Amino acid sequence: MIDLNICALGDGFVKGLGESEQVGWAGRLVRAAQTEHGPINFYNLGIPGETCPSVAKRVRELVPRLPKGADNRLIVCCGLMDTFQAAGQPGVASLESVEALQTLLLQTRPHFKMLVIGLPPVYEPQRNNRVKRLNGLLRELCVKTRVPFIDLFSSLNDDVQYKRELVKGDRIHPSSPGYEKIFELIRNDRSWWFS
Repeated sequence: MIDLNICALGDGFVKGLGESEQVGWAGRLVRAAQTEHGPINFYNLGIPGETCPSVAKRVRELVPRLPKGADNRLIVCCGLMDTFQAAGQPGVASLESVEALQTLLLQTRPHFKMLVIGLPPVYEPQRNNRVKRLNGLLRELCVKTRVPFIDLFSSLNDDVQYKRELVKGDRIHPSSPGYEKIFELIRNDRSWWFS
């Protein structure tokens, strides 16, 4: 039997920041897939505070977790931290974020089944405009490179319940009900491998 390995690579949103167990959407997805399809080796490589350029530099972390000959799948989600502004200056320019993801996709796409998860909205109007713009640019990149992309922003931006969950925490990461909603959105998307 061929091993099934899934890595989720990204930032604190991948890690599940905002809920005490930090299972997040990624952990929920893998648990549901295991229930239906059997054993899966899952590695959550989400690191809080990481930007697209810093995530792209961690490609080597995948090598021992996604060995040749196995059924290897990679979920990438990054960019929320790129939209942070200090003293009116963006933390990471949008073009730099897109180029970093493009580099990551070029390095990994030939070796793994890929899926990119788009950015979720935040509860801060000015920053949310930057999130929306970057999400659109990342989606365009995925369309060009033919990598499946699941757009969370469009589904959640007008969701009052989701916004309430953001207000309960740091206004960036949801609590458990918000992660549950994201899990359902991804699980029911036709791009999700096990749908």
